[in-house]
Amino acid sequence: MASMAAVLNKTPFLSHPLSKSPTSDLPIAAVSFPSKPRRRGVLVRAGLIAPDGGKLVELIVDEPRRREKKHEATELPRVELTEIDKQWMHVLSEGWASPLGGFMRESEFLQTLHFNSLRLDDGSVVNMSVPIVLAIDDEQKASIGESKRVALVDSNGNHVAILTE
Repeated sequence: MASMAAVLNKTPFLSHPLSKSPTSDLPIAAVSFPSKPRRRGVLVRAGLIAPDGGKLVELIVDEPRRREKKHEATELPRVELTEIDKQWMHVLSEGWASPLGGFMRESEFLQTLHFNSLRLDDGSVVNMSVPIVLAIDDEQKASIGESKRVALVDSNGNHVAILTE
């Protein structure tokens, strides 16, 4: 792809400004083809792009601690995730929505809606035009009560994650 970009950006054709034809109002383009195409060296660099916010946020629990976390989740209030919620959970858990450390809180949600970005604690701004929220209804909110932690389960009742404050 880098070589294709170089070809498209450094075309050997010399174009001239459009001028109007003496017989019509339509512009005419003049293009000349040089006898020898000019070759320029192309420098290609490879490297990873830094994640937004400077740090990749991975939320996946390591295998040795998974059983312990699943046991913890059985004692917590539960919220059932929809298919879309599970997909967002996947995006969040693998760090694709870095710097988010989970579903958006109200302030993050409002920044996303109004500014299409998030202002981080260090003052930097990260593009974030899609709100990633977990919507719950009043009945689910009442079942959670004052709990600071909630188990997120799929439609089969399998524990997917623990949502913390």
